[in-house]
Order: sequence, then C-alpha cells, then structure tokens
Amino acid sequence: MDRKDVNLKMDMKMKLVISGNADIFRWSKLHNITMSIFIKEDSQNSGDYYFEAFIAKDQEIAGFKELIDAYGAIESEHFFLVVRPLVNQKILNFIKELWTVPSISFSETTVENGKLILRIIFHSNYKKDLSLILNRYLVIPYFIDDIILTKNEGFTYLLEKKNKRVPLSIIQYSLPLSIHDGDDISRILEENNGIAEVVESPYDRDNFKLHLFLENPVEENDKIRVISREDKIYEAYSTNKLLSTIRNKANERGIFRNQLFIKIKDGRIYSSSSVNTYRAMEYLKLTFASSMGLYGKNFIRLENCTDFDPSLHDSL
Repeated sequence: MDRKDVNLKMDMKMKLVISGNADIFRWSKLHNITMSIFIKEDSQNSGDYYFEAFIAKDQEIAGFKELIDAYGAIESEHFFLVVRPLVNQKILNFIKELWTVPSISFSETTVENGKLILRIIFHSNYKKDLSLILNRYLVIPYFIDDIILTKNEGFTYLLEKKNKRVPLSIIQYSLPLSIHDGDDISRILEENNGIAEVVESPYDRDNFKLHLFLENPVEENDKIRVISREDKIYEAYSTNKLLSTIRNKANERGIFRNQLFIKIKDGRIYSSSSVNTYRAMEYLKLTFASSMGLYGKNFIRLENCTDFDPSLHDSL
C-alpha cells in the first residue's frame, strides 16, 4: 500500500476562521502578514499554553523593528520567532474539543490578517460530531467568523496547491525497526501492508497519534479504535524515542512537516513528508543530529530529498 492508495480516504476538509484579541493577531492585521503557529503546553506550568509564531522574512514586514522591540522577537536567517501566552480560553477549549473528534488532523495553523485560521482534514463519518462542537461555539459572538466545509480533493492535491505558493521539498528517510520501542501498532502495520499518517498534537511530546490505513480489517481494542470499517481506517497511539526527538526539535525550530506518513518494510521504518524548500537542509541536519544525540551514531538513512514531485509524494 502506498500513499496514492489512501489519497482520498480522509474525504472531508474544513477551514475555520477564528477571531481573537491577542496582540500578535492585531499586529498581523496591521502589517498584513501571515504567521505559522505552533501551540504548546508550558512544561513548567501544567495547563498553561502558549503559541510560537514563525514569520517568514520573504514577506513585506514594514514594522520588523517594532516587532523585535515590542514582542522580543528572535531573529533567524529566514524568519522571526515570537512567543506569546495563549490566554484566550475559548480558543484553547475549542481546539481541545476539536482534537477529541476521531479521524481529525490539523493542517498548518496560521494567523492571517488578524484571524486564526484552522485547516482540518477528517472522515465524513464524523461530520455530526464536529457539528455538535461547532454549534456550541457558533452562538458565541465574534468568535467563529467563517466555516468552509468541502470534500477533500486528496493529500496530493493539497500539497500541489501549497507548492505553488511556497516551494516544497520531499524528504524521505528510514531507520531500523530494531531501535523502535516495540508495540502492537508496528506489527499491525507490517502484517496488513499498512501505511500510517502521523498526526501532530500540541498536547503530547512523547506519543504519536496515528491514522492507520490497512489492507485488512483488524479488531478494535483498547489500543486501536475504528474510524471507518468500510475504508479500513483506524486510530492508535505509538511511541518512538528517535522520531519523537526529531519532531520536537523540528517544532522548536518551527519547521512544519506537511503530511508525515510512515510505513514498515524490510525491517525498517520509512518516513516521508514535505517541508518548505528553504528549510529542507536544516531539517535534515537536525534529523541526523537527533540520532547522534540519542545513540552516539547515525541510524538515519536518507532515501530521498528532492523538489516536490506528485509521483514521488504518492510513493513510500
């Protein structure tokens, strides 16, 4: 099974436009800039959250000095990083509730023209679950500004569209299954010629939520739940020390991985995702450094690093 076989399995997408009163939102509107957002829990204060806003320098940022002075922005070669507390409890509760819906995954979250933009992909089996949440928040004045719900044109289409706006590179690497922490999920993937989408969570630095696409049906248990019996899609959690380290380091650097998928074959875990081209080398370096830091040697084998190509994206 390759990614082309699961391209349309998550058949719905939704764009949510959220109003917020955070100062960084107002700054975005004032200067008409877009920011990529990572939401994280404060490791020192459980229950407190903050967001990291990454502002690419290829935009017209007239007020960059104001940004640095007012918000203590950290300047890097390609971006500014602004860290701000997430004090709007409505936004936090809303995202937490959305996250509980089976099958849901968030595409890149952004602030655009003063609004928080949430892009979501999910399975049509859960339209009702999402509607129940949305109906509760729609009655709140000046919160949800817009909802666009449509059929999902597929993982590949979404990346082709993004690649036209921001050049992407496909990065594929593998690591030995022998250094995996070992769980039933890897066995299920391998025995059922499966492929898994790794779903980014702002609430867990150690575990991965996975959407499993399998060739054969499997029984639901306390470790794996059914998303769609017809499409043979399941949801599960797994742990891998090296992959978690790579993810956390990438998040700390604001490197967003588009559509991260993994597959197990020939005794190795294969990973494939797309990142902004101008950050591809940075991502590769931290990937290799993560293995060296954990094990004192490089277990990562680079399989591909190339400009975005739909045919390569569809294979894993």
